[in-house]
Amino acid sequence: MLFNSPEFAIFFAVVLAAMAASPDRHRMRVLLAASLVFYLLWVPRYLALLLGTVAANHVIVRRMVRSAHPGRYLAASIVLTLSLLGAFKYAGFAVDLANPLLRRVLGRNSPAPELVLPLGISFYTFELISLSVDIYRRRLPCPTFGRYVLFVTFFPHLIAGPIIRGEELLPQLERGGQRTPARTRRGLWLIAVGLAKKAILSDFLLRPFVDEVFSIPGVANGPAHLVAAYSFAFQIYFDFSGYSDMARGTSCLLGFELPMNFTEPYLSRNPSELWRRWHMTLSRWLKDYLYIPLGGSRGGEARTHLNLMLTMLLGGLWHGAGLNFVIWGGMHGILLSAHRFFRGGQPNGPERLKWSDAPHILLLFNAVCWIWVPFRATSWSDTLEFWRGIFRSGYVHEWPPFPLAIVLLCAALHLAERAVRKKLPAIHRATGGAAWGPVLEGGMLGIILTAAVLSSGAGVEFIYFRF
Repeated sequence: MLFNSPEFAIFFAVVLAAMAASPDRHRMRVLLAASLVFYLLWVPRYLALLLGTVAANHVIVRRMVRSAHPGRYLAASIVLTLSLLGAFKYAGFAVDLANPLLRRVLGRNSPAPELVLPLGISFYTFELISLSVDIYRRRLPCPTFGRYVLFVTFFPHLIAGPIIRGEELLPQLERGGQRTPARTRRGLWLIAVGLAKKAILSDFLLRPFVDEVFSIPGVANGPAHLVAAYSFAFQIYFDFSGYSDMARGTSCLLGFELPMNFTEPYLSRNPSELWRRWHMTLSRWLKDYLYIPLGGSRGGEARTHLNLMLTMLLGGLWHGAGLNFVIWGGMHGILLSAHRFFRGGQPNGPERLKWSDAPHILLLFNAVCWIWVPFRATSWSDTLEFWRGIFRSGYVHEWPPFPLAIVLLCAALHLAERAVRKKLPAIHRATGGAAWGPVLEGGMLGIILTAAVLSSGAGVEFIYFRF
């Protein structure tokens, strides 16, 4: 069930009603059952894999807590979890890389295994690892089996994040969540905004032109390729941030808070700031569980640059089993390394933007849009063909007017997001206590929801579901 589908609306309404009708001591059991049903309706055959992985990790973690040699159990948990991810996600990629050598040595190829990627495995793999590490570091107690399973399978974030840490959700699960009028209003607003981002901007306005140009790279003229590159940058942003908004919104309606995942990333002034604003929960995970364990910035400048590059290369590979994703991650690693080299790793400035920041924002935004091309293209040859297509003729009279107007509209909306985000709490407080507040908010939400439903139809899959 997609968040932007009528089926999910019915499912979620049933869940809310069941939780409201249940005694407090049974509400988390209802939520756990709903989360398992949610995954079961997606891919029934992989529910056993998910539960088996979670159960095995819980057994290992419990023994780790009681062991005199906890490091061994931590290693077992990480190896088990990553092995399953590797088998399902990267086995085919590894075989494709090995086939040229096999042809030379054995004179034949090895057939790539045909495995369907379990939905959400990249996300729940990272959550299981972070939970094991945090318990090993004694930042968290080992939860009960029921809480452990619910933490991983909590359906708003199960499929595509945000990537939650134990300290962010487990205490809330212990308390059973807390529904308040303010949290409910915020949840409705987040769902409406996320639905509008996904259904109207990403799917209805941006996706058709992006699919058209990227499907046959090099055929359209130069302006079409250029506008398609910028269109995809906004498409993936509105698609994924829209999902994150809806995940946070549904959690609010259930009585829980999930962390923010995006804060206007294309208004960043440098690559380091970009990764503090784009897919923020993944960035924090890579920093705390990969970059710092590799040594972070503690081993001198050369080692720091190597750690940055390794982190981004592995972060790119996490997104997909393909050379394009590794190259995409490597390009961002180069940006981060170059920024550190020329700026000395200076911390970010204040959030408030100044006119003098505009050249830095524009330079980084343009670089990021070009780097998105290998992320979207189906192969490295298609990536090169697309980049070459940008330099084709047509820049005098052959701009695609409607797609260009949509890109400019998206840029304006992205600029407005920061102001809205800062003022929204004050607006909610003001409207919440006013007699006309519910009418105003209801009207705004009704307009957004109606437009989103009319444009979404049966719903289009979120881009990050394939990862």
